[in-house]
Amino acid sequence: MAERPLILFGRPELATKAKRYGGSPNVKIPSHDRQVQRLQPNMMELQRAIDANKILMQQSAVGIEPEKTLVFVTNGDLESLYIAIKNLGKENEGVEWLFDLVEDDVQNTDDFYKTDKHGDEVKDGTFSCKIFCIMTNNRALEEMLSLWKHYEVDKKYKFPNGKTGLKHVFDNLIEMHFWGIKERIEETGVLEAWTDDLQLDASLSEVKCEIELFYRKSKPIQQSKENDLIAYVQEVGGKVISKCIIDGIAYHAILVSLPRQLVEDILSHREVKLIKVEQIMFFRPVGQSVSISDESIIDSNVEIERPMIIDSTPIIALFDGLPQENHPILTDMLIVDDPDNYASTYVVSDRKHGTSMASLIAYGNLEANNQYITHKIYVRPILKPVAGLNSNVEEIPDDSLFVDKIHEAVRRLFEPVAGMIAPDVKIINLSIGIQTRLFYNAMSPLARLLDWLSFKYKVLFIVSAGNHSEAIDLEMKFDDFAKLNMNERDNHVIKIINNNSRNHKLLSPAESMNALTVGATFADKSTFVENPRQILLCSDGSPNPVSSFGRGFNRSIKPDILFEGGRNTVISDIRPGKETIARWRELLTRAPGTLSAAPFVVATGTQKAMYSFGTSNSTAQITHEASRCYDTLMGIFQSELNYDIPKDYAALLIKAMLVHGAEWGGLGDAISGALSLVGRKQISDYIHKWIGYGVPNIERTLECAKNRITLIGYGELKNGEAHLYDLPLPFDFNKEKIVRRLTATLTHFTPIIPTRQKYRTAQLWYTIEDAKKNLIDSRQDANDRAVVRGTVQHEIYENDEIVVWGEDDKIRLRVNCRGDADEEFTETIHYALMVSFEIKNGVDLDVYERVTNKIKSRDTIDKINIT
Repeated sequence: MAERPLILFGRPELATKAKRYGGSPNVKIPSHDRQVQRLQPNMMELQRAIDANKILMQQSAVGIEPEKTLVFVTNGDLESLYIAIKNLGKENEGVEWLFDLVEDDVQNTDDFYKTDKHGDEVKDGTFSCKIFCIMTNNRALEEMLSLWKHYEVDKKYKFPNGKTGLKHVFDNLIEMHFWGIKERIEETGVLEAWTDDLQLDASLSEVKCEIELFYRKSKPIQQSKENDLIAYVQEVGGKVISKCIIDGIAYHAILVSLPRQLVEDILSHREVKLIKVEQIMFFRPVGQSVSISDESIIDSNVEIERPMIIDSTPIIALFDGLPQENHPILTDMLIVDDPDNYASTYVVSDRKHGTSMASLIAYGNLEANNQYITHKIYVRPILKPVAGLNSNVEEIPDDSLFVDKIHEAVRRLFEPVAGMIAPDVKIINLSIGIQTRLFYNAMSPLARLLDWLSFKYKVLFIVSAGNHSEAIDLEMKFDDFAKLNMNERDNHVIKIINNNSRNHKLLSPAESMNALTVGATFADKSTFVENPRQILLCSDGSPNPVSSFGRGFNRSIKPDILFEGGRNTVISDIRPGKETIARWRELLTRAPGTLSAAPFVVATGTQKAMYSFGTSNSTAQITHEASRCYDTLMGIFQSELNYDIPKDYAALLIKAMLVHGAEWGGLGDAISGALSLVGRKQISDYIHKWIGYGVPNIERTLECAKNRITLIGYGELKNGEAHLYDLPLPFDFNKEKIVRRLTATLTHFTPIIPTRQKYRTAQLWYTIEDAKKNLIDSRQDANDRAVVRGTVQHEIYENDEIVVWGEDDKIRLRVNCRGDADEEFTETIHYALMVSFEIKNGVDLDVYERVTNKIKSRDTIDKINIT
């Protein structure tokens, strides 16, 4: 037990939520006459669709009315349109809201542009477009067109009750079109994947892909649309491999194999009926691989202290490749559950990624001398080796839908009917990013799945932000770059990455709102000395250029944190004309990098390890730290309350601890300096897309100090409720300047509405009350709007002003709960809260003792909350 352990808050006082304020930016929209002129082509397209549908219905033997998927792109958040579509659906069977989303940072146009508070156009301004997608039939299309004709001749026309949302659409409509080939196939990465598949294997007779259908709420409609699509696939010579519907995340997909000739026809832009099938939302590539070269594996003499006793009940699950169970440092530390018998295809030398991840979770970086974990790791293999590729590549198998596989794997942990193999797991490590699914504005099915499962099972997914390992052109010769000092290199690399940030976005499922997303810093514990042909790209602790960058959904903070991901080098490229290319380290068997275990034949070989880099490493190491947080929390609850961590709060408490010690520090200054960012507002809302909440200092989170105390709260709230926590500060701040810092971290898992752009059913946030002016009101790091857009609110306040403060004065924190996507939600939302107060300038005050003495007079935490 630590000398100064963390302290539990007293029982919170139940109250009502505080008000939140906010608003949308002002956007100038066209006049009525201009809108009529602009939208005439769209309305003509609508009329053509109506006429074509009438012909199709006449030709149908059973008179089935065709459906069309209609997309509105508008300015503003038109909640009234949602109501109008629901009313249309009541009158016309088959009309259904499919989804809506936001496309951020749309540049001003002549017709729509952002304005300042005076109504003047903001130069180079941007605004957000809202994209609505509905399934409709002819009757609804005809009604919309009829209402348009009334609007066209009379801008004051009174729309029928419940349909005024359509008037607002006509006022704010930027574009309208039908869902088509561009959305289904051109923007999903499937064309590039098919091209690669066909070029790599000239004998390939069929190509696999995922076809995602528009999710329909009605079970009969779901089945009908699926049957129709399967018939289309079989008609063109394709085969259905598997299918999946998960209602909780509005997901409906089938995995198919298509004939090579059909795929070649699609790539050659020939007429292919399948890609025009209305119920198809997306064609997506399948499979995902990770590669570790045999050349990265080295002989190892690292000595690791292994646990004498280890708890056989796992609290951490690893979904990854199959590790080497009998590796000397992993023996008796893993519980491998392999219901798919992936082990039958894995020889020892193939087990690279899983062995590395298991090693990093069990010990952290092997060069860091970290303590080992105290519970065995549950391992579920989800990767398989690729035959014929020199044992370097492991991949997600393409014989099942990955979303379905992860769903089944999680259910197997917790559901009795699925096995209930490891119901005490609190953390699931998923260090795999889907390269073909960069996050732009729509949540991927896998991210939606993690959000849904997090709330359902109260489990924390720790996921990697994803790697972008493409070579970076440094725009100068190697010798010139080598002459730059580290600060100059940092500035140069930051600018290059910033200019290419659109291609460095998060990889699915990193955008998951309930998950903890981990990016990588350019740091490790290895020793490396530059030489004439091999140098470091940037300074230690910089954002790792391989790591993905945010933001998350609805501009939330993602990645949440960064952690050591290993370093890599720039090598002088001796190929003619290639002197400007910075290549990631290849075929090297020495540092730098993160050191972890590597597979080897124990009976005949020398123990092996590997140096590597990337977000998988940082994610696995944070998972290692999560185990330490669990042990610390267990000690606190057993010491103070004589029972274990309440099971519904364990994952949230761990999540709060992992973030609580994070800050931008010099990393934020380096990025803002390189990009010439100025002013608190610009810096605070931009830097977090690079580094989230920053790099956590886990050691500070695990225990207190003489000048610092950390308190823990937890509870559950319903819509409209709040909890009040009191933090006594028995100090005199009115005689001299004393630097004071308050850090508060709130975490929760939100239920979701997967078809709505608001997405998050519930919002929890804290407000700080009763703190006198100048006590702690200088906000650091991310801005106040960004921190409440997700499920982690982490804020740091500092001040050193002299302020009148009495012995019995206190700060009050109010944890609030309200509906977000669903104002009427009825679920109970669990949360965890961590609050630290510290004196920073060496004043001889025992903060820990004095606050603890005040806290100890509190009531015991309400045991009704303990489950």
